[in-house]
Amino acid sequence: MFLLLLVSSARASEPAPDSAAKPLPAALQQRVEQAMKSAEEPLSREECQALTGWARPLEECALTPVAGGKAALLQLTTECGGDSCDVQVFVYRPGRPLLRLPDSSKGGSLTGGHLVMTPSLEHVITDWVGLGPRDMGDWRVELYRIELRTGKVSPWVKGCFSPALSPGGRWILCRNRRGDVLKVPLTGGTPSLVHRSGLSAEQVLWTPYASLYPDAVTFPSPERLQVTTIVLGGPDGEERRSLELPWKE
Repeated sequence: MFLLLLVSSARASEPAPDSAAKPLPAALQQRVEQAMKSAEEPLSREECQALTGWARPLEECALTPVAGGKAALLQLTTECGGDSCDVQVFVYRPGRPLLRLPDSSKGGSLTGGHLVMTPSLEHVITDWVGLGPRDMGDWRVELYRIELRTGKVSPWVKGCFSPALSPGGRWILCRNRRGDVLKVPLTGGTPSLVHRSGLSAEQVLWTPYASLYPDAVTFPSPERLQVTTIVLGGPDGEERRSLELPWKE
């Protein structure tokens, strides 16, 4: 799981497919491998710029290992104004070209929230959040799938976001606007209910324009699932609720 707490630009970017990108120089690849293995050796902003070819100033640069350390997602926070920032995400896979993900599709953000790399390293499952047809606070949420070989972006599951990969790599778990937990086979299909929160959409805290989405589920062990939800209301205005549930792959 990879969590970005900033919103990307609404401007669409065209990613370069693998065939159009060049392999990384050996020295840069070695440096990325070091940063993936040790949090005490993070990439500097200058190294991130050299790695991605990004010439403009950076606010932040973060490298997050995914898929059991077989790959990494590189987040560049490039420009901030008000309560949002532009975010660019690059995919690193050893021995393969660095790949930039599209930051938006059909008017919705693709890099502002949670991203999951599939075990095959061929796809990224990500949040899509955008305004509906009325464009008056009618926010829609979906999961989108990005094919890394071609850069193709496709709608995948409606009404669900905050994806997480199950420990066995067979399922994508996600949350809906009410904070329920659903699961979808990695191959795609109809979501099925894992846990009902008992909340309304109005009770679940999320801020679409700042990419503050419901927490993705986590797995304390291969047999246990943890669900955390920030609930609005009460004497303090909001309450963080967590519970553990049994999980069977």
